[in-house]
Amino acid sequence: MVLLKKKNDNLMISSGDCLIICDLENLSDKFLKIPEPVLPQNLTKGQVAVLKKEIRNVTSFDFYNENGYTVVSTENKQVVVYDKHFNIVKNFIVNRAASKVRFTPSNDVLVADKTGDVYLYKLNSDNEKPQLLLGHLSVILDMTMSECGKYIITCDRDEKIRVSHFPNAYNIMSFCLGHREFVTRIKVVKNILVSASGDGTVRFWDFVKGEQVGLINTNDHVTDSNLMTAFAKRMDEEKVDVEVLPVMDMQVYGDGSKLYIAVSLYSYSDLQVYNTILSTLETSFVMNINVGSNLFSYHFSDVLYILSDKFSAFKLSDEKFVESSVPFLENLYDKFKELLKQNEDDSIIKLYKRKFDNVQEYLERKRQRLEAKIKL
Repeated sequence: MVLLKKKNDNLMISSGDCLIICDLENLSDKFLKIPEPVLPQNLTKGQVAVLKKEIRNVTSFDFYNENGYTVVSTENKQVVVYDKHFNIVKNFIVNRAASKVRFTPSNDVLVADKTGDVYLYKLNSDNEKPQLLLGHLSVILDMTMSECGKYIITCDRDEKIRVSHFPNAYNIMSFCLGHREFVTRIKVVKNILVSASGDGTVRFWDFVKGEQVGLINTNDHVTDSNLMTAFAKRMDEEKVDVEVLPVMDMQVYGDGSKLYIAVSLYSYSDLQVYNTILSTLETSFVMNINVGSNLFSYHFSDVLYILSDKFSAFKLSDEKFVESSVPFLENLYDKFKELLKQNEDDSIIKLYKRKFDNVQEYLERKRQRLEAKIKL
């Protein structure tokens, strides 16, 4: 999995257990590998083997703008916090592998794990024991906070979006219910929550009330109908009935009164861009951007950065996003292209719920028992 994010003048790319930091102002780059974990005492040999795996693939990272900190989580239950010079501030182990990490407004760290729990780690406290904030009944796929800092918002594999008070997250403000498949991404812009799902939709919510206020059917703008046919056939072998391409990722960029939304769909070679007027939530389709056969990752800010078979940048001009030549990014891709290569990401396929006919299996076992009795 390749991740791409921008903070101020820095672009950060994670691939496997490596981090690449690109300084867009000084046109320089830095390469880091995730360090070995600092292990707590009294671990079993099995626990040590898991935690000290040589490959410590990055699952999530986030920035804190106030002091330039960066937090990174890995598959081997490790969380690393770096300062603005990328010196290690904290290097600790969590109980379960993290699916998402986020900073709070007070520079503490939220860790959502793959069993559905969210813990709060206070970086400036001598007490290293985390505080359990909330729990879902399935894996949390994304997590964010409201711009006011009063709410923590989480989404999961079971189509649910939960809005909880922060830090007293046992006090649930609302649920945003309406998606028919797992919710892959959530973003907050002012008082609006934007979510994307395996059901192929992007939805807008008044998250305080838990009310849906807008909807985009992304598959309406897929130009190749054969993709859905091929995907449905593949998922039929997995015993899953699907009718749309799922949303892999969604990024948003607010430009005053407008909100631009970039959406990537499974196996689709185009990145979709939409334009939403925030006052009315009236949405229009802007364009498809062809990204080639391998879309690794992208980040949407004042510039749309896309990492695929090349590293490209698109700038807004006359309501369209136009590719802009950035020699530094082109050279950066050539320098690290072997590291950035990856196979097709099939992790999203595992999120669909399989349907099993347990009745037929029960009847077959019953028939076998009856036949065994007759023989006796």
